[in-house]
Amino acid sequence: MVNDTLKLAWNDESGNKHIVGELTKTEEKYFFKYDLFGVKKALEYGFHLLIPFPQINATYENEFLFPVFSSRLPDKRRSDIKKILDTYKLSAYEPFELLKSSGGKLPTDKFEFI
Repeated sequence: MVNDTLKLAWNDESGNKHIVGELTKTEEKYFFKYDLFGVKKALEYGFHLLIPFPQINATYENEFLFPVFSSRLPDKRRSDIKKILDTYKLSAYEPFELLKSSGGKLPTDKFEFI
């Protein structure tokens, strides 16, 4: 079984990066769990647990990329999706690979995948 993992980072008001979670993709599923040390430190700086993942000690799993993360990606039906994929040197639209390449950064929050 092949596993691929990304770290979820949150930037506090001072711009300090905290590793708050881990997203893993296997051949069958996606898994998300919090990084307990990182979350405890980030909570001191104003971090809040993600609404879809309310339990700090749980491991969440899904057959598809969790919507809270897939919403960070461009829609695969966009007319310029080929250009976007070329930018990240991807030959096909694969959500996890696109998240890995792009970091999934949005202008509306302080999260990114590294």
